Amino acid sequence: MRFVLGLAFLGLLGGCGYQLLGASGALPPTVKTVAVLPFERQVPVVQLEQRVTEAVTRELIQRARVRVQSTKAGADAILTGAITGYGVAPLSYDAAGRANRYQVTMTARVRLVTAQGKVLFESSGYRFNEVYETSPNPASYYNQEVVAYDVVARDFARSLVASILEGSPGP
Repeated sequence: MRFVLGLAFLGLLGGCGYQLLGASGALPPTVKTVAVLPFERQVPVVQLEQRVTEAVTRELIQRARVRVQSTKAGADAILTGAITGYGVAPLSYDAAGRANRYQVTMTARVRLVTAQGKVLFESSGYRFNEVYETSPNPASYYNQEVVAYDVVARDFARSLVASILEGSPGP
């Protein structure tokens, strides 16, 4: 019930013209279509680059309100990136000695340029840090690593797109 009420409240806010900070107007008005090229993976985490590329694409569509495509042809701006670092460090352990809180750090090289080559955003060392907790249910441990990559990719994309829209080089 709370979930439904929360959705209804968000719907009302959307109808009143409420927008998130950085939700529009941060990109030049001439940028209507952004090509998000597949991120390169320079770390040994399989499929992380796919998950990050997909998450950045979704976040740009939602927050920047632009059309997003996977090819340069016809795009007003091109986003390229490479995941240059990925690390996970345990922060705390449960009574059984299993890590239950982790610090995840991911670094990337990111560049957004117009079709004419004007740099709109660039960071050679974009750094993302976040703390995550694992489920206390031991039966779910086997699947948490895969789910964690999706969550990290989503959170990384939110942070990156916010930085792009706000014009800051990163956290």
